[in-house]
Amino acid sequence: MSGRALIASLFFLSALAASTSALAADDGGTRSVFASGAGNRALGMGGAFVAVADDPSAMVWNAGGLGRLERLEVQATHTEYGDVGSREDFVSFAIPDWRWGTAGLSMHYYGIDGVESRDDGNLLLGSNLSDSEMEIAMGFGRPISGTLSVGGAVKLQRQSLAGFSGSGLGADLGVLGRAPASLRSRAAWTERLTWGLSVRNAVQPSIRLDRESVRDPSVVRAGFAYEQSTFGGRPALLALDLEKSPGVATRLHAGIDVRIHPLLGIRAGLNAGRLTAGMGVAWRDFRVEYAYANGDLSSIHRVGVSRALGRTVVQKRDAAMKAREASIQAALDEAFQKRQTEQLEDLLTRVKSAQAEGNHEKALELLATVAILDPDRLDARALEEISQRERAKQLRADSLRLKLAADSLALAQRRAAEATAKVPPLRPNVIVQKSAPAAPSPAPAPGPARPERPPLTPEQVRVVERLYRSGLGAMAERRLDDALRYWELAWSMAPGYKRLTEYLRREYLIRGMDSFASGKLDQALAYWEKAREVDPGDPRAASYITRARTQQARTREIMSGGR
Repeated sequence: MSGRALIASLFFLSALAASTSALAADDGGTRSVFASGAGNRALGMGGAFVAVADDPSAMVWNAGGLGRLERLEVQATHTEYGDVGSREDFVSFAIPDWRWGTAGLSMHYYGIDGVESRDDGNLLLGSNLSDSEMEIAMGFGRPISGTLSVGGAVKLQRQSLAGFSGSGLGADLGVLGRAPASLRSRAAWTERLTWGLSVRNAVQPSIRLDRESVRDPSVVRAGFAYEQSTFGGRPALLALDLEKSPGVATRLHAGIDVRIHPLLGIRAGLNAGRLTAGMGVAWRDFRVEYAYANGDLSSIHRVGVSRALGRTVVQKRDAAMKAREASIQAALDEAFQKRQTEQLEDLLTRVKSAQAEGNHEKALELLATVAILDPDRLDARALEEISQRERAKQLRADSLRLKLAADSLALAQRRAAEATAKVPPLRPNVIVQKSAPAAPSPAPAPGPARPERPPLTPEQVRVVERLYRSGLGAMAERRLDDALRYWELAWSMAPGYKRLTEYLRREYLIRGMDSFASGKLDQALAYWEKAREVDPGDPRAASYITRARTQQARTREIMSGGR
């Protein structure tokens, strides 16, 4: 939409509003003072705010808009009605939470002093009466999808007049939305179009000052808002509302808000045929808002301020997710360390038992496993020195026994040879076949280059995220096998996704250690090969694989008797 089209639309709405207001009937005092709304930006736009509702004044216009607020925000306005000596104050704030939604609280006050008191004969009795009305509301809004948010508010109204006072409870409802993303054939302009519907006093508050109770009637509002860039790329917001309450003709509200500079926005509107205008000056998170309205007796000028505080909902959600992942990572680290410590303690207990039985060969094999799991363990080194020393003694004793046996055998052979010296010895035809040297094991051939993966579709990204989160949840609940399956499925679709590589590598290393400590070398190697597959550059996996293969070769040598 061009700037000319936007201006033409505003002129059209102005003419329509003027014609509507000409036909509108006066409310005859049936509406409360709170029905006119609050918030300088909204009032500067002629009250056309039900489809915008993007600040704390959403409590008044459409509680469904609370669900769209991004930051904690406080808003306050003050108005003096000099012609009648009354004043108006409005304060509201909203606190968004990325998990639950946005909670809000507002207070709206009208007061007037110096009201004359007269008797039935119109004789002046005094001029010190006062009237005050106050509405306190607590609201909540929450997005239920990417395009729809709902909300509501409960409120207390109280009025004090000439010594009489009364209170009543009421409730408001609202919904705010845009065209759903599932409409694939929708035009691009629908993405900038929002709609809103609210019911003020869905539960009507009733106040009794003297003899009769007076209800605050319901007000239904429906509207649309459209945002479009105009001259110089400046964003402009055009809004249109229709308002209906019992006994009052339908009223039209129209407004436009143009950001002519990052620090300055201007706005104008028509409130049931009455001209409104305003402006807002922003400096970082602080804004000063001014609104003008053409009143019944004189012009109305409103001044207010607002301040946004803290981080946005997206930033809080990201921080919470990072904190949760850090917590899970800490739990994984703790579990890893605990399992490794338990493995080492069990192995060292078995080492000591083997040493007590004098089986230092078995003790050294177990200590080789300990060296893989924790190369710097001091008590393991001390035990290894003991076993090596005792093993060396055993080897020396065995060597001495073998030497004595060899000497005895040689002496016996020499005596037998002397006894049969006259008989020429038979020389058997012995064919000595030299065994070919063992060929070095070939280096593993590099696998075929992994084909470049096509980019994931949005649906596949959602599936991967679901699997990733399910794995984290299963790990937190100590369902280790389920977590591993979830992560393996996610890794098969997106190997580089978030911290999948780290989680899988860690679990494979731990499982390999469990298998290695149980003497299942082949199974340990399989797990460590998987760890190296998901992270080829991990030094621990490479070290474990090398030591496990060395242990395998040593075991085979022992089993074959050194042949």
